[in-house]
Amino acid sequence: MTSGIYIYGIIKTSDPQESPGFSINNAAVPRVFTINFQGLAAVVSINPFTRYESLEQEKAVKDLAIHNLVVEKAMERFVILPVKFGTMVETKDEVMALLDKGQALFRDMLSQMEGHIELDVVARWELPKILATISQENGQVRAKQQELTEKGGSVSLEDKIMLGQYIGQAMQTKKVEYQQAILRALQQEVENVCQHDLASDEMIFNAAFLLDKQREDVFYRAIDILDQDLESRIHFRIVGPLPPYSFSTIEVQRFDPASIEEAKKTLRLPAEITDESVRNAYHQLAKEYHPDKSSAEEAGEFQRINAAYTTLQDFVENGLIYPQVYQWPNEMK
Repeated sequence: MTSGIYIYGIIKTSDPQESPGFSINNAAVPRVFTINFQGLAAVVSINPFTRYESLEQEKAVKDLAIHNLVVEKAMERFVILPVKFGTMVETKDEVMALLDKGQALFRDMLSQMEGHIELDVVARWELPKILATISQENGQVRAKQQELTEKGGSVSLEDKIMLGQYIGQAMQTKKVEYQQAILRALQQEVENVCQHDLASDEMIFNAAFLLDKQREDVFYRAIDILDQDLESRIHFRIVGPLPPYSFSTIEVQRFDPASIEEAKKTLRLPAEITDESVRNAYHQLAKEYHPDKSSAEEAGEFQRINAAYTTLQDFVENGLIYPQVYQWPNEMK
């Protein structure tokens, strides 16, 4: 099997690092080292080249655990920008090109994350307890339940559906109330919040908080006060301190060289291209194949020209490989 370079994260150091420096003592973890470039370094290992989008779940879970272990061990000595799980390249030259292309972004993000940690907060409610609370507190639900009790055996399916709708609406309202209360209590202690998807009906809150590591104790006290205010009706779980996964995970974007060559062919361009040559070729062909001046059969060619232009614009601006900050889904429902 072909080997590749797995990238765990980006750190700031001029000195090459090896596994012992990261205090990784785990036989399942391959040798970890750095590839350095102008004061930056990629934390990497040599792994069998893997397409993670098609990897079996069991293997993906094991590899994710290794990924997180390496990133969190590196965090003990360095500020680290995690790279998105499953990121591999084929050669050291690609890693160097990534570090070169991302210099400004990496230095800015490392500066922002210095002295900060991520704490993840999950809140759950117990459905039987919340249903009992809604039955007591919600007048509409209470009235409908009383009505059905009085009807006895003559309760219709429509009545049951309506009661279920009332309960569902009341639960959603109560969930939003709890979410807002949690955010109000914790936002003032942190610098940023990233809300994540809810994994189950019992989970009502799932968010990552970025804070100064010196305020970790203050944050925990805020959770304790919140728990008392909510009369222990909500169960909190806090994970961390973590590297800033939710705020500075780096995603590596790459162009397929074949797609670049195909786009050049579509725009009738030579091997070497510039922003100006791409723009001029596009305008010339766009005039020739514009739908207002061409047949229906040629309209498809106009779409191909547009797609090729977009591809080559991005390539000229970013190169074959470039980094960006990964945008997590940021919504609770």
